[in-house]
Amino acid sequence: MRYSEVAEKVIAAVGGVDNVSNAWHCMTRLRFDLKDGAKVDMAALDGVPEVIGTNVQNGELQVVVGTEVEKYYEPLADKLGLSDKAGGGEAAGGKRGWVALAMDTVSGVFGPIVPAIAGAGMIKGLMAGLAALGVISNKNDTYVVIDMLASGVFTFLPFFVAASAAKIFKTNMFMAVAIAAAMQYPTMTAAAAAKEITAFMLFGVIPVPVFNYAGTVIPIIFSVFALSHIYRWVDRALPRVLRTVFTPTFSLFIAGTLALTVIGPIGIFLGNQLAAGVAWLFAFSPILAGVIFGATRPIAIFTGLHHAETPIALQNFATQGWDMLMPMMFMANMAIAGATAAVYFKVRSKDQKTVVASAAVSGLLGITEPALFGVLSKYRRAFVAATIGSTLAATFFAVTGVRIYAYILSSIFSLPAYVGPYFPFALAGIAIAISSSFILTMFLVPAERPADESAVAPEAAALGVKGERVELVAVARGAFVPLEEVSDAVFASKTVGDGYALQPADGDVYAPVSGTVTVVFPTKHAIGLETDDGVEVLVHLGIDTVSLQGEGFEVLCAPGDRVDPSTLIARVDLDAVRRAGKDPVILVLVTNLGKVSTVNEFDDADAALQRGDSVVSVSAAV
Repeated sequence: MRYSEVAEKVIAAVGGVDNVSNAWHCMTRLRFDLKDGAKVDMAALDGVPEVIGTNVQNGELQVVVGTEVEKYYEPLADKLGLSDKAGGGEAAGGKRGWVALAMDTVSGVFGPIVPAIAGAGMIKGLMAGLAALGVISNKNDTYVVIDMLASGVFTFLPFFVAASAAKIFKTNMFMAVAIAAAMQYPTMTAAAAAKEITAFMLFGVIPVPVFNYAGTVIPIIFSVFALSHIYRWVDRALPRVLRTVFTPTFSLFIAGTLALTVIGPIGIFLGNQLAAGVAWLFAFSPILAGVIFGATRPIAIFTGLHHAETPIALQNFATQGWDMLMPMMFMANMAIAGATAAVYFKVRSKDQKTVVASAAVSGLLGITEPALFGVLSKYRRAFVAATIGSTLAATFFAVTGVRIYAYILSSIFSLPAYVGPYFPFALAGIAIAISSSFILTMFLVPAERPADESAVAPEAAALGVKGERVELVAVARGAFVPLEEVSDAVFASKTVGDGYALQPADGDVYAPVSGTVTVVFPTKHAIGLETDDGVEVLVHLGIDTVSLQGEGFEVLCAPGDRVDPSTLIARVDLDAVRRAGKDPVILVLVTNLGKVSTVNEFDDADAALQRGDSVVSVSAAV
């Protein structure tokens, strides 16, 4: 029941069922493709106890709920009426760029299967460590049986990838698995092992290259993507009465033939090139490789793109039997845990200490989302410290040549997988990651003030915050419009928030209040601010302008910037907006009304406003 209730709250906070174009999930996040991101009530999302954090990346809203994400997603998918409970795929891509779409696809494919990979990898790593220590022989039956249990996932990885990719691309899962089965049929694997022929000849003229597809991922992802289009094309082309029998027949033959003759070999080539590129970087300059992968890993996790490195790591295991990227991931997780642990000594309330301690322990165990979204996103200097610690430790690993021989969850429990020549370096790397990020956080992050010092700070007063009252000023020159009269029913009903609207006379838009920029939507049509008193303000540029994909808008601020009513935050090409058939009215809304006691509205309809005129006053709730 709890999961269903949370799903209802999340749907309501993202703007309701009608605002969701698509939804899917990875290992820890619910992911949404929304029609209008400005309708999202971030305060309501953050107010759901089960929500660890939120993030907007490439127009995609990510709601982090932890490793029980599938339990939340199932009722959410039912309520949204999604026909495929894995969601995602092409619709999820929307109008985002190809790179962003590719990253989202890889993350979406690997998110659901990571538990199986991580579980099998943990068993494999533990057994390798015990064998290296001489505790167990890798020749006895016990080792052989347990190794079968752990290695099965990696040997038949294309089957897992096929099933997950079918959900992402919205095609028949069993057809996708059938193609994976063809690629790993014993005739193919035996020919690859014997190395006696390089290709079979289909119809005597079409070469079918011989490859060992075990453990590979790129060929099957591309093949299932092709299947999804072929299946739909065949289904549309056939008369309805023939579809049940002949749609799968023709689809399997066409897609399977393409997979074996063209797509699979190209996928093998691309996978080998990616792995070779990474290997070249490590050979060319271990320091540069460590800096690149160590510095980018924390932000990759934060943006949900960290699974994009997984195919390269798996390709390394498949082709050379070891990998150098997994150790980089390990160091990033340890650095994140170290920085989070330091924050424990900076917060004062018992509740905060409990949250931070739990997040730090989760980071040590390889689950870093609670630390990143629950702690480090609020203490950005700590995030910087974690990034520096990750970079230092990863560079140390790269220089010392640390490698791992089995895919394993990057946690403190992965240490047995490093038993061997690199074990001392693994211990030293952990020490570097945790200690450097911990010390830097202690130095960079100031301690919280006691509760009795929480009165309005002098710097807040200097910025125009008068006690608990916040003035929302006119962001541009133009005519005042009562919120109830705007053309969008959601805004007019004050579902998103309360405030005012203004029909601008020019395109220069200034901040309506003193505070900090919290979010800039990728489509540039909305900017979120937060005052020092915790009042959250949304500046929404135009009605239904999200569809313009940023055309006609220039944003002049970024998240984290301090602004005040004299700060120019955006420019709008009003003529371009009107030519596109959109209303350029600007809305200034207080979105976290639960933290506001009163909103004193301006009642002079159609009044001419000058920039900086006081329009609405807000009293923050005590």
